[in-house]
Amino acid sequence: MGEKGRVKIGILGIGNPLLGDDGFGVEVVRKLKEKIGESPDVEIIDGGSLGIYLLPYLEDKTYLIVVDVVNFGGKPGEIVRFELSKIPAFIGLKVSEHQITFHEVIALMNLLEIKPVESILIGVQPKRNEWGAEMSDEVRDAIDEVVEKIREQIEIWRHRNAN
Repeated sequence: MGEKGRVKIGILGIGNPLLGDDGFGVEVVRKLKEKIGESPDVEIIDGGSLGIYLLPYLEDKTYLIVVDVVNFGGKPGEIVRFELSKIPAFIGLKVSEHQITFHEVIALMNLLEIKPVESILIGVQPKRNEWGAEMSDEVRDAIDEVVEKIREQIEIWRHRNAN
C-alpha cells in the first residue's frame, strides 16, 4: 500500500476510440476528469491501448477500477461489474483489440505482486467495434451512469479508510 495509511485509488480507462464502442473506457475517464478531477488520493488514467506499459501506473494503487467494453452477451449499453481477478475467466468473451495485452498485464500484476486491496472492472456491452465507427448511442448513454458508479465507489473506499 506504499506509505503507512496512505490510500491511492486508480481509475483506469482502456480502449481504442478509433474502434467505435471500444473507446468507452477512455471516454469515461475523460468525463470523470471533468466531473470530479484528480485529487491526492485519486489518479485518473487514460490507458488507451498501452497494454504492458500500464504497469508503472498500477504499482502503487491501494484500490483500482478498470473501465472497458466487455462482450458478455448482454444488450448494447448494459453495464456489468466484477472482480478484476475474474478477468482471465472472461478473457475469451472479450471483444477488443487489446484483450490479449490486458490479460498479460493482469498476469504480470500477479507475478510482480502488484495487488491492490480491491480491484474491480466496470464494463459495458458494446454494440460495434469497427474501425472508424462512432460510439453507438447505447454505449454513449451508459457513460454518465458509469461515472456515477465510480464516484460512489471512490466514496465507499474513502469512508472505509477514514475509519
